[in-house]
Amino acid sequence: ANFRLRDAPPLSTSRWTLSILQDHYPERLHKAYILNPGIFFRTLMTVIRPFLDPVTKEKVVLCGGNSAHVKVGEWFDLKDVEECAGGSSGNTRRFNSVEYLTKIPFTETF
Repeated sequence: ANFRLRDAPPLSTSRWTLSILQDHYPERLHKAYILNPGIFFRTLMTVIRPFLDPVTKEKVVLCGGNSAHVKVGEWFDLKDVEECAGGSSGNTRRFNSVEYLTKIPFTETF
């Protein structure tokens, strides 16, 4: 399904969500690499960036354009990265939620 701007939550909801994530889960994420984000996401990040904690700002990395795949290679070993993200790994498999939720102890997943 395609995302439309009218489907977006209000800015107040986004700020509230950010507040919860920053205040209650501050060290759960090392970095979020977002490869070729769409125009809506880039716009959203521009709008909410002033409200982000400086540490959180450093954790969100937007990679777009022709150099996006080169940047991925600077951060990751490309043999471990999926082809759609510029890697060469042929060992990827579909995500299996049953396996994730039942075979990995809950304390290790969240």
